[in-house]
Amino acid sequence: MDSDFINTHYFLVDGPDLRAAINKVNHFFAATVLIRYEQVTVDEGQARAGVDAGFAGMLAKAIAGNKSLLAKLLGELEEEGFGDMGRWNAMPQGYLSKIVHSVAHMLDGFFGVDSAFYNLIDDSHWVSESLMAQIKKTPERFWLITAVGSSHLPEIDRVPFLRRHGKE
Repeated sequence: MDSDFINTHYFLVDGPDLRAAINKVNHFFAATVLIRYEQVTVDEGQARAGVDAGFAGMLAKAIAGNKSLLAKLLGELEEEGFGDMGRWNAMPQGYLSKIVHSVAHMLDGFFGVDSAFYNLIDDSHWVSESLMAQIKKTPERFWLITAVGSSHLPEIDRVPFLRRHGKE
């Protein structure tokens, strides 16, 4: 049975208005070679300017999505006996090393399909204290943009990208 692969991503961008902010998100998806969706839709109704009452809460929730994923990945390493980085030199290639790879991408700011939130200003999964200070000082310059990426997946293409059997 075919299915659709759908992911929602929240982007922090700067710009003079909503149109400029959306253009930055669209340009990002057009330019990146690492993540390709058949379709990317920006949900203008979900966009929040830094001056909007819901901006801070939406930003915190989006960042929490990344923190939750990171905690889950680190928890899986812990479950498998590799919670201590000192043991990583004994880690076999495969499922576990792919988890480490994903953890590294979350920490180094490498956008991926699992990124719930992405800060296009700093190319980061987080927001630095200095950027938070800028947002508080000039909130009208900052936007949180919701983008939904989707691709149609035929049954033959369906694979558990990171999870070994039983961990899907």
